[in-house]
Amino acid sequence: MAKKKTKKSLIFKLALAAFFVYVAVSFTFMQVDISRRKETLEAVREEYRQQSYINQEVTNILNSGENADYIMKIAREKLGFVLPDEQVFIDYNRKE
Repeated sequence: MAKKKTKKSLIFKLALAAFFVYVAVSFTFMQVDISRRKETLEAVREEYRQQSYINQEVTNILNSGENADYIMKIAREKLGFVLPDEQVFIDYNRKE
């Protein structure tokens, strides 16, 4: 009878040890994942700050009304803006 108890006790101890190893490994992987996600979050926050600054600058330019030529240039280059009755010629041989 003592042998059965010892065997059950040994199995219980092994199961308990396996459980603690599983918890420790899981905890370690979670910490690594949390650290990686914090770095990603900080990068996204920095990108947000930069984009907010750019947006504020563009808003200031648009609200000033003094830079109509600049606004027209950006609208033409980035958005393909064309005035009515205007003919646009594109030089495909031009190297930039």
